[in-house]
Amino acid sequence: MRILYLINSLNGGGAERPLPAVIGMMRACGHEVRVVALARKAGNAIAWLEAAGIDYHIVNDRDPDRFASLPEVFRYVRANRPDLLWTSLTRATLFGQVIGRLLRIPVVSWQHSAFLKPANRFLLRRSRDMSAFWVADSEYVARTTRTQLGLPPERICTWPLFMASASVPPATPWNGQPGATFHVGSLGRLEPEKNMQLLVQAMGIIRATRPDARIHLSLCGSGSQMVALQALAARTAADAISFEGFLPDPLEFCRGLHVYVQPSHFEGLCIAVHEAMQAGLPVIATPVGAIPDIIRDGQNGFLLPASTPDALAAQILHLYTRPDLCARIGQVARSDILQRYGTDTVHAMAHAVIRRAESLVQARRG
Repeated sequence: MRILYLINSLNGGGAERPLPAVIGMMRACGHEVRVVALARKAGNAIAWLEAAGIDYHIVNDRDPDRFASLPEVFRYVRANRPDLLWTSLTRATLFGQVIGRLLRIPVVSWQHSAFLKPANRFLLRRSRDMSAFWVADSEYVARTTRTQLGLPPERICTWPLFMASASVPPATPWNGQPGATFHVGSLGRLEPEKNMQLLVQAMGIIRATRPDARIHLSLCGSGSQMVALQALAARTAADAISFEGFLPDPLEFCRGLHVYVQPSHFEGLCIAVHEAMQAGLPVIATPVGAIPDIIRDGQNGFLLPASTPDALAAQILHLYTRPDLCARIGQVARSDILQRYGTDTVHAMAHAVIRRAESLVQARRG
């Protein structure tokens, strides 16, 4: 079948990063897929798509920050009429639902986050039946989506947007040798919901209370909070914080760290945490979204008891002074991720979703 994979943009966030793997599995099942974006935005995902040989189109590429209008998208879909519309993120889903209804094309919709803005929740709750079924990127998001959209269990299934591989080399554990630097890192869009200022403030506390500690923070990503975070870093711990910008290979970034921090206000599956654990890093994270489903506090990572700079600074220093604990937690984290998100497990769940989508098209043809 011919699938148009309709997505808000090619910005390079958590909804775009899994595109090569997701579309790769669709193509492996014999389907033709084209990614159709309503806007370019930063365009960081384009390199991932091109490297994987994935066909893509930006509906209106005159202004990278402008989303294509519903009529523009409708005309494109009608001219390139697919067998199925697969939508990702709220704007693309609402557009896809309307277009699918008008052109009588079945629609399947992703739900990536447990958090929906009130207006989006209102709209999606009312349009929920215009998607034939919904796909969640984790069991946690499936549970919350059922509640928020009022969906019966049979209307939503799960396809984890992460697949672990033992072939990915782990990071080098922290050894605590004199003169060595303890590398702390976080990656993601520098937007308010990622709460990166908590991590910068924690580094300021570490610098003020333990000026002898050789600890360096690297932030990987870009976004609207970049200037504000750089200014905050300059006031608190300028020489101990670096801003790496967008990096196309998050696993390579993780392999240069000794501990990973995810200070978000809310999350869905949070692929970055899974990538860090796959790299054998101890992870310190706020207990939001699906993170408590995968991190067992004190066993394969750490959940912050309070989202305060003092609590985060104390946890970072705790690991800095205990190399053996860093190594042990990282090893357990990697083992857990490889077991839970192994290739066979994720492929089986993905193929079940794809077969369900195939049945929609077959029924329509019949």
